[in-house]
Amino acid sequence: MSHHQNTAEHREARRLDALARLQILDTPSEQAFDDLTELAARWLDTPIALVSMVDDQRQWFKSRVGLAVNQTPRELAFCAHAIQAHELFEVPDAALDDRFSDNPLVTSDPHIRFYAGMPIASPEGELVGTLCVIDRVPRQLTESQQDTLRRLARIAEFQLRLRLSLLDSEERALALEHQEALNQRLLDSITAGVVACNDAGELTLFNNTAQQWHGTDVMKVAPSEWGRYYDLYESDGTTPLATEAIPLLRAWRGEAVDNIEISIAAVGQPLRQVLCSGGQLYPEHAGTGAAIVVMHDITEIRRASNLKSEFLATVSHELRTPLTAISGAIGLLRNGATGSLPPASERLLRIAQDNSQRLSELVNDLLDMEKLEAGQLDLQLKPQLLRPIVEQALEINQPYAERYQVSWRLEPAATDPMVLVDERRLQQVLSNYLSNAAKFSHAGGLIQVQVLIEGDEVEVQVVDQGIGIAEEQQQLLFNKFIQLDNSNARQRGGTGLGLAICKELIERMDGQVGVRSREGAGAFFWFRLPLSQAVL
Repeated sequence: MSHHQNTAEHREARRLDALARLQILDTPSEQAFDDLTELAARWLDTPIALVSMVDDQRQWFKSRVGLAVNQTPRELAFCAHAIQAHELFEVPDAALDDRFSDNPLVTSDPHIRFYAGMPIASPEGELVGTLCVIDRVPRQLTESQQDTLRRLARIAEFQLRLRLSLLDSEERALALEHQEALNQRLLDSITAGVVACNDAGELTLFNNTAQQWHGTDVMKVAPSEWGRYYDLYESDGTTPLATEAIPLLRAWRGEAVDNIEISIAAVGQPLRQVLCSGGQLYPEHAGTGAAIVVMHDITEIRRASNLKSEFLATVSHELRTPLTAISGAIGLLRNGATGSLPPASERLLRIAQDNSQRLSELVNDLLDMEKLEAGQLDLQLKPQLLRPIVEQALEINQPYAERYQVSWRLEPAATDPMVLVDERRLQQVLSNYLSNAAKFSHAGGLIQVQVLIEGDEVEVQVVDQGIGIAEEQQQLLFNKFIQLDNSNARQRGGTGLGLAICKELIERMDGQVGVRSREGAGAFFWFRLPLSQAVL
């Protein structure tokens, strides 16, 4: 046996001894660890968070959020890699990582794509486990999120130190007091407001930030009296919030608290807008139960958003009138209103008209996006036969096909499904899909349009044989102001808002959007809508 092997085995033996001294494996759940995983999942916005202990055969989860199993074999464990380092271990995309791409935890349930784990050390300094977060889509933590994970891992390490202390000492009450003090100090250092209650509905956590925002200490106030001690309002800042609508009380009752916006008015402070998310710590229990809510101050974000919306609306409306006049004047000149024009003048007017059209599209897209974000875009939903809408969209967008020298074909279908939609807005979505397919196709290309019924949904597909889309860019396409990052795509123009508007409109009609593509091999854009049972 080599010296290196002997040293590695000795280190592993020390680590396993430290883990055994903690007597933590296969123990019941503890709220202190459950609070950590709940906070990690919420603050880092991941569906799965774990406190994992790694022995010689397995990784066992002391606490878990979003995962049904309580252990996995060590040879499959991402955490087994994380404990080899003394710093945060992050895997942005497991499917592209040679160490994990064929791991069953990646290729099948729970379909891990992103992993970030911070090693947890025993009191002796041995790395016995991790606090980790997992997502099913590729991503990376920001520096702030990495710092949050490190801080939470330090709390887990304190819990292990406390556990060892409790095993060796009869001064349990003092140790618990130290635990609560450390937890409170950490939570008080966080700029988010954090509040929690136990199964009886009694407040167990109300950090300094929350107290400052509320203007009082309400730790001993019963749930039914929470509304008497400070002023809370609906997100409009003027309508008082009913006591039963307080986010923590809702979470305690088992209701979902997901990005609920409220306003807090405290003595001596301006009205503060906060975004609340949380839920029960043990949702599998029926009825009321211990809950936690995290609050983020979004006052400045809301103020900036309102200013941006007002600015865009003003600029957009002010641009529309002169743009209409410019486009009309150019059109008259090109149509011979002042006589025939020399070729050079005709070329310049064509360029001006094209750019006026692009500016008009941008103004219209900005106004639509602002209305959608503000919830001011009303849809007129009616039961409609889908195929005539698609046929009309093909006819309306025929000039695009002629301009880019492509053709499209609507595939035959046995039935014409009925959907509950706003016809004008669905035409807007179809026009965006078709015009994009035309712009990014090669001359002479064929664009296929298909309407397929799948279960209780109908899927509309627009398939081109054009330049295609790189895989890493596909997930960004439906975000605002996103255009393909290559010179060929940029030359073909666009506002960067069209697909984002399509996504918002289809989702407002209870549907979904998506894309499949390979660079250089065309693109397959689709949207799905639920079938309507209404009768015309």
